[in-house]
Amino acid sequence: MPHHKPEWQVIVDLLRDTNPILLNRIGRKMINYLYKRNVRQVEELMQRLDTTSSDWEYSENQPVPKINQNLLEQILEDIFRIAAREIDDDELARIISLWLKHEQARFLGMASEKRDVSLAEISEAVQRFANMPDTQKSLSPEESLGIKVALIRRFLSEDLHYINVTKKHATVPDFMQTLSRTIGPSLGNGKLGGKAAGLFRAEKILMNAKKDYISLRNLAVPKTWYIASDGILDFLHFNALEEMPTIKYRDPVEIRQEYPYLEQIFKNSALSPEIIAGLALCLDDFGDRPLIVRSSSLLEDSLGSSFAGKYKSLFVANQGTKREKMEALTNAIVEVYASVFGPDPIEYRRERGLLDFNEEMAIVIQEVVGQRVGRYYFPAYAGVAFSYNEFRWSPRIKRQDGIVRLVAGMGTRAVDRVGDDYPVLVSPGQPGLRVNASPEEVLWYSQKNIDLLNMETRRFETITVDKLFQEIGNDFPALSQVISIYQEGQLFSPTGTMVNLSEGQPVVTFSKLLTHGPFIPQIRDILNILKDTLGFPVDIEFACDGDIHKLYLLQCRPQSQAGGAASVAIPKDVPDSDVLFTGSRYVTNALVKDIEYIVYVDPIQYDALPNMEELIQVGRVVGDLNQKLPRQKFILMGPGRWGSRGDIKLGVRVGYSDINNTAMLIEVAKKKKDYVPELSFGTHFFQDLVEAGIRYLPLYPDEKGAAFNQEFFDNSPNSLRKLLPQARNLEQVVKVIHLPKAADGATLTVYMDGDREQALAALTR
Repeated sequence: MPHHKPEWQVIVDLLRDTNPILLNRIGRKMINYLYKRNVRQVEELMQRLDTTSSDWEYSENQPVPKINQNLLEQILEDIFRIAAREIDDDELARIISLWLKHEQARFLGMASEKRDVSLAEISEAVQRFANMPDTQKSLSPEESLGIKVALIRRFLSEDLHYINVTKKHATVPDFMQTLSRTIGPSLGNGKLGGKAAGLFRAEKILMNAKKDYISLRNLAVPKTWYIASDGILDFLHFNALEEMPTIKYRDPVEIRQEYPYLEQIFKNSALSPEIIAGLALCLDDFGDRPLIVRSSSLLEDSLGSSFAGKYKSLFVANQGTKREKMEALTNAIVEVYASVFGPDPIEYRRERGLLDFNEEMAIVIQEVVGQRVGRYYFPAYAGVAFSYNEFRWSPRIKRQDGIVRLVAGMGTRAVDRVGDDYPVLVSPGQPGLRVNASPEEVLWYSQKNIDLLNMETRRFETITVDKLFQEIGNDFPALSQVISIYQEGQLFSPTGTMVNLSEGQPVVTFSKLLTHGPFIPQIRDILNILKDTLGFPVDIEFACDGDIHKLYLLQCRPQSQAGGAASVAIPKDVPDSDVLFTGSRYVTNALVKDIEYIVYVDPIQYDALPNMEELIQVGRVVGDLNQKLPRQKFILMGPGRWGSRGDIKLGVRVGYSDINNTAMLIEVAKKKKDYVPELSFGTHFFQDLVEAGIRYLPLYPDEKGAAFNQEFFDNSPNSLRKLLPQARNLEQVVKVIHLPKAADGATLTVYMDGDREQALAALTR
């Protein structure tokens, strides 16, 4: 009776004749497999490779001798003989067959690990892997992990902390969906940028946590497409704009003056046909849903450098013919590209030592969360949430209780400081403790305007809440969760889903949402899971389309944190004549000392300015002083809301590069028709202050017990004309007080005790 070779032996013999390189890889896998099974003969076999046990004199400072190739081949033969003794033939054949199937997926690992491999090659490799039968893509844990890490490094981030976290939650198939919606030069090797990387990581962490948290069962991320970061290089090359990256080395004043012209150059340039072809597929996938085009630069949303609000995010109604949609989308994309060369991001990079980094801008194209009601499109509510609360309005609120800024409609009014409007502030850890207690306060400090998309005009618009309710009434999504009714000095929450808007004045309070809905548990769990998994506090953006059980995550990045949390003692023996002001609300721990200059914008004189041009000029003058005065040796003081978007009468209009050198920013909240300015915390503006180490303090000089030395500010010599002769027409509005000259050689020290909610600014000699 003839002897038949076992199946595994047939496979090994065939590989020996046809593919010895593959046989060597299978042999190495077998060595590791037998090691894990604690087969002692393998260890003895490996000792034959130990050259230190031979007659050769070993030294760590000279190369190990090369072993004869025949010996290596003999060891490979012996490995399979040992395997045949330890494992039965059928099992051995199954193992070797499985490893051969793994080899069919090896192309994906090779494509991911090569540094110069193009987007098209990797996308094809991932697609090939996805189309393989399930039995052919059962990778070993080591191979799967290696491919995941390579893909993370290639498309998302090379930061080791990012890789270590993301590899535990992402899978290889996750990249198939992402790359199938990625546009870029086919031969390019760009990444998806910081914003995309932050959202990808957060989504995978939270989706994995769904099985343990009921609150996350209906959490989702909107449909998203990407343009790779080297798309901007393709754009610059296609339009012969290669000199643009050197703009960052110009004088900041020159950059600010030329930026509007540069922006129009970009908007009158074209994307390459290759990118246009990708965008055509993107538009087909989105249909008629409105879109938001978001920046996702390589540096964006990283720890310590969030670039919050530095680059643009632009809404596109996505209506009309295919050509009209394409024109609107490309117009938004090139405007985001232009923002790379804007004055604020360049100044932000300059002071962080990032100016020489070859910044590239990826693009995130995201479906706008919401629904269409009449001619408008908007979410029921949206906002931002933070793991840590830097400004507590109650001693019962702890820093780790977090904070949410919540608005009806688009979340733009939550992330920016806007006019005379207010978001609802709530602490997820203490949702019952509100900033405003009485019905009158709630009414006064409520949201008056709403941001939305007008689908007929195809424009982003702001209208009053009252006008919107008059127009669409109960069709407002989740209306009973969003509003309360103010009637005869009282606020009433709706009892059912239908609301009678004629019973009184509708007020955006989110009363039912914050007390009975799933929102607070959702936000609290999201913040805690991400903070605990990542090891740092986070800043997220979210929206709800009207289904209150479903929440969409839009963005996730590290939360900027203020340093200097140690307690500061307020001195008790300061003469009244040396006290410039005191504060007792929203105080954090800080000690600001050795201040030589105060830039004081007089609230009364500012309010009296007769025209918009002079109001805007005040902001320009502040920006010029920011460059002239010694860094961290001056403080800014002025009325209302610095950096507000909207009514310029309510605060000085400044950008980041206008204030980044100051040591402290103080908002003077003098009462004016019972108006008190809303605080910055939770906005992009506030994040700028925290990241730049700028201390923030609101003053309420009209409150009982507050000190404010108005005489000192009125009568001290003004150095404005000396520093900026061209600004002499604003001497009554902007005062530059040189303290050593005005106060007999004194400097200013500001003591801030956040634990006791006390602040004191005193002249120090």
